[in-house]
Amino acid sequence: MSAFFGVIAIPLGWIMKCCYLLVKNYGIALILFTILIRLLLLPLNIKQQKSTARMAKLQPELKKLQKKYANNKEKYQEEMMNLYAKENASPTAGCLPMLITMLVLFALIEVVYNPLYYVTDINKEKLDDSNKLISNLYTVSYEVSKAEDTDDTTIADMLATIEKDNEGISEADKYNKLKDELMEFEKIEKLEMSDTQWERVIGAIKLHNDIDTDFMLNEDYITASLAKSRPSLLNFSFLNKADGKYADVIDLVDDSGKLRKDIDSFDYTFFGIKLENFPQWHGFSADSALVAVPILSFVFQLIMTFVSQYFTKRNNPAAAESMGGMKVMLYVMPIFSLVITFNFPVGLGIYWVMSSIVGLGQTVFLNLVYTPEHVEELIKKEDAKKKKSGKKSFMERALEAQQQGLEGAKKAASSSDDDDDDDDDDSQGDKKLSKAELKELQRKKLNEARKRMAEKYGDEYKED
Repeated sequence: MSAFFGVIAIPLGWIMKCCYLLVKNYGIALILFTILIRLLLLPLNIKQQKSTARMAKLQPELKKLQKKYANNKEKYQEEMMNLYAKENASPTAGCLPMLITMLVLFALIEVVYNPLYYVTDINKEKLDDSNKLISNLYTVSYEVSKAEDTDDTTIADMLATIEKDNEGISEADKYNKLKDELMEFEKIEKLEMSDTQWERVIGAIKLHNDIDTDFMLNEDYITASLAKSRPSLLNFSFLNKADGKYADVIDLVDDSGKLRKDIDSFDYTFFGIKLENFPQWHGFSADSALVAVPILSFVFQLIMTFVSQYFTKRNNPAAAESMGGMKVMLYVMPIFSLVITFNFPVGLGIYWVMSSIVGLGQTVFLNLVYTPEHVEELIKKEDAKKKKSGKKSFMERALEAQQQGLEGAKKAASSSDDDDDDDDDDSQGDKKLSKAELKELQRKKLNEARKRMAEKYGDEYKED
C-alpha cells in the first residue's frame, strides 16, 4: 500500500518542493502546501456536494417507490433506474470524487512523513542506508534491553562481560564477539543484515557504547513507531538531539560527510520550533508547550465534525436521520489525530492542525455558498445544458442497455416459440387434429425429448 501511495506522492512531492524553494522553511511550506492541495481538490468537493444534493432531492420519491414495490424487488429496481435516468442522477456519482480526494490525502501524508525524500535533492540511496542503520540500531538496542535470560541488559554490559571473560582480547575481536552474541537474539537474527549493515551497526556502537540506553531507547529522542515505520525523520534527531553528540553515526553511511551536510541544510523548523521534537509533558516548562499541538489537532478535528453534522442536518435531514449509529464513526478521526500527533514529531502535528483548519474553512465555504437552493439551480442549468447537447447521462445509457437486453431476451424467446410452431405446422399443415392424433403427437414429442436426454447423459433409451 505504501508503494502505491508513493507513486501518487511523487507529483505531490514536486508541489511541496516548489513551496519549500519559495519560502526556504519547511513549516511555512507545509502551510502553503496544505492550502494549495485543498484548493486543487475544491472542484471535486463541489462535484460531490452537487451529487449529494441531487440524491437528497430524490429521497422522498425513492421512499415512495420502496413502499409501493416492497414485495417486488425487480420492479422496484426498474422504477428506481427510471427515476435516476429521468433526474440525471447516479448513486455512485459522488463516490469517484471522494475516492480521488482520499487517495490524494493519503499520498499527501506520505509526502509530509518523508520530507527528505520528496523535498530535497539528497542522495536517496545514501538516505535509505541511513534509515536502515537507524532501524537496525533500534532493534538491536531494544532486544538487548528486554532480554530476561542474561544480566547484560545494555550493550556496554555485554562489552564489559566479553572483556572480563577474554582477558587481553583485542578491540577488533571484542566487537566480533559482540556481533556473534547479538546474532543469538532471535529478532536480531531475523533482520538478516548484510555484512555492510552489520559493519555500520557495530561501527555506531564503537563510536558510542552508550548509544542504546542514552539515545536509541530515550523517548525524548527516538520512538518505537518512528524507528520501525518512519526512520527517515529520525535523521534530524541524530543531528540535533543530545547536542549533536550522535551526529557522526550518519557519517557511517557516507564518510564524505555530504549526507549529514545535506540533512543539516534542510530547514526543518517552524517559527523557531524544531519539527523533529516530540510533544511530551515535562512539567511547566517551555518544552512542554508542544503538547498544545496534538490538543489543537484534536479540537479542530472535533469542531469540523460538529460543523459537518450541523450542515448535514440542516441541508439533508433524511440523510442525517439514516446515519444512526454511524455517527460514532465521525469521532474516530479526531481521536486518531490525537493519538498520532502525540506519537510523532511535532511537524506532523502541525500538518494535522493546518489540515483541520483549512478543511473546516472549506466545509463552511461549501455549505454556505453551495446551499441546497443554489445547488438546485446549478443542477437545473447542467440538466438543460446536457439536454441541449443531446448527451445522455450514465444512468440513461445504463437504462437503455438494460432495456435492449430485455428486448433481446424477448425476441430470442419469441423466435424459439415460432420455431416450435413451424415444426408443428410442417408436420401437420393446416389440418385440424383429432384428440387421438394430438395425443399421439404429444407422445412422440415426449419420446423424442427422452431420447435426447438419454443420449446426452449416456443412458439406455427404450421407446414406450
